[in-house]
Amino acid sequence: MSVELSVIIPAYNEEERLENTLSEVDAYLDTRPYAAEILVIDDGSTDGTPEILRRLSAAMPRLRVMTHRINSGKGLAVKDGIREARGRLCLFLDADGSTPMSEWDAFEKAFAAGARAVIASRHLPGSRIVRPQPPARRILGTGYRNLCKGLFGLRCSDFNCGYKAYETALAKEVYAEVEMLDWTFDVEVMARLRRRGVRVVELPVTWRHCDKRSGLPPVRTAVRMLSSLARLRRTLGGR
Repeated sequence: MSVELSVIIPAYNEEERLENTLSEVDAYLDTRPYAAEILVIDDGSTDGTPEILRRLSAAMPRLRVMTHRINSGKGLAVKDGIREARGRLCLFLDADGSTPMSEWDAFEKAFAAGARAVIASRHLPGSRIVRPQPPARRILGTGYRNLCKGLFGLRCSDFNCGYKAYETALAKEVYAEVEMLDWTFDVEVMARLRRRGVRVVELPVTWRHCDKRSGLPPVRTAVRMLSSLARLRRTLGGR
């Protein structure tokens, strides 16, 4: 049977949350009238993530696992997942489950109506924030979005929310060109879709902030962000 949907989950040191997320995704896919797969990319985890994936693989027939020997960045993890995706459509979501799998209901309808790329937004009317980010993260995120809009001519309200879906054939073409391996890969993808004339549909979602102890301090995050955006600007040549 051909696969309709590939769910791609990049994971790095997610032993505390990954099992719950995978159980939620797998249970949701049980309700769908088509074949689907779950593809987890273990991006060089050093905690109990690999063991969790080995155990769950025996219980979840639709689960496939890819492993990076060293931590290489979320951008490469998603890129590798999309390269290996077998579904007609592909969705990538964060391993922390900050956006529930059930949001796929609305995404599915958007694709049925002709969309080729659909992304989640926390900033549209109808979005529901169950647990907001800390103030420093919100300020940093707002500045980041505004800077990216100015640098790359983007119009999406929330291009860095970790819940995005594409026609897989389109995604394979676009992600094959992606050079950024850190969190700026999302911006590069949106810029490349814009250059191709692909309309990106945004949908409001339910979202909750999930803390992760390994997160970088806001100041270091800002410095890395600016450096990455400068490199992306050179890569794309501006707008």
